[in-house]
Amino acid sequence: MRVLLLTASFPPITGGAETYARLLAEGLVTQGHEVTVVTDGFRLPETAVVSVENGVRVIRLRRFASEVDVPGKLPWRQMQYAALAELSEAFDHPDDAVFDVVHANSHETLVWAAMIALQQGAVLAASLHEQNPQLEPFGEGRCLLSYRALPVDVYFAGSEFYAERATAYGVPAERLCLVHHGVPVVAPEPGAGRRLRAELGVGAGERLIVCPARVYERKAQHDLIRALPAVLAACPSARLLLAGRTSDPGYEKRMWELARELDVVAPVIRRTDLLTQDMPAVFDAADLVVQPSLEEGLGLAAVEAMAAAVPVVATGVPGLREVVTDRHDGLVVPVSSPDRLAAAIVELLSDDALGRRLTANALRTVAERFSQERMVNATLDGYAQARTGRRGAVLARGCP
Repeated sequence: MRVLLLTASFPPITGGAETYARLLAEGLVTQGHEVTVVTDGFRLPETAVVSVENGVRVIRLRRFASEVDVPGKLPWRQMQYAALAELSEAFDHPDDAVFDVVHANSHETLVWAAMIALQQGAVLAASLHEQNPQLEPFGEGRCLLSYRALPVDVYFAGSEFYAERATAYGVPAERLCLVHHGVPVVAPEPGAGRRLRAELGVGAGERLIVCPARVYERKAQHDLIRALPAVLAACPSARLLLAGRTSDPGYEKRMWELARELDVVAPVIRRTDLLTQDMPAVFDAADLVVQPSLEEGLGLAAVEAMAAAVPVVATGVPGLREVVTDRHDGLVVPVSSPDRLAAAIVELLSDDALGRRLTANALRTVAERFSQERMVNATLDGYAQARTGRRGAVLARGCP
């Protein structure tokens, strides 16, 4: 099977949607399928336009950005179609651009994916990761277009959160597949965690708390900063690593102001340069991973931490409740409750036996519900059912 996966961004850019795209593409290749990923290369000017990464052909488009202001061309038209023109030129031969499945990994890529799938008669699949697209300008219209108007054959929901949204916007049950995002169990290089701790200036006797998330309001780093004085009072050796790029500079500025007010700047380490390939070392270095989010579609970082056998503290928002069961494979605290968050962190830092029990159960949870192999197999089943459904629909209309 030949699959075209359109994704707004792709590793080394970090994030849940990016990780999903990489793991799905690599998993499909492992099972003998041919996968082409098309993504934005504008932010990665040093990378090749076309490359092969772990068996996946990756096309990073970047020329389109300079085409918008070309004299004599309509900017609005260029915004919509310049990337498609660049994509068509990225293939060495026309046959290389023919696919059985066109899979969009976001709302904006779904519009392009529909054009390509309609022209080729390919199955159109969608996995839409945006947290609250309906709240964006004309967001209701965007959702109605994506879920109701475009000719999508199969929607993959990475969690019940996404499945409920798809259903609310009219996706029928026969075209909706609940396929939890999966992760591989990746062993870090020997000593990787120790080396990273040394690089971060974390001593052997200090306890490292990691929050792997972009810094912006939904990830609730402010609540974690508010929890830190109580954590330090009980565990003075604790350090906090905020690992992730900045999505909201204003929110981060206020975060540091809050840290100064609470006199907890010194134990906070900020790293924005850690990439996908660095995360096994990050988890190996961590004593604890915290996800204090206000909202999550699933909480893939929590799944990755569980797969790395790191104890997890998470808030009880729908996406994270689907991953972490309180006192079974992690600790769950109420959302926006710095005191409860601090108490859970202190409990895990103070009780290694509890941490070992939770991580043992967490490894079983990942193996049973969130493995990469399970995700890939379920996605292939969805593709196959969509192709069968399309053939049945054609026959029902009396077409050959």
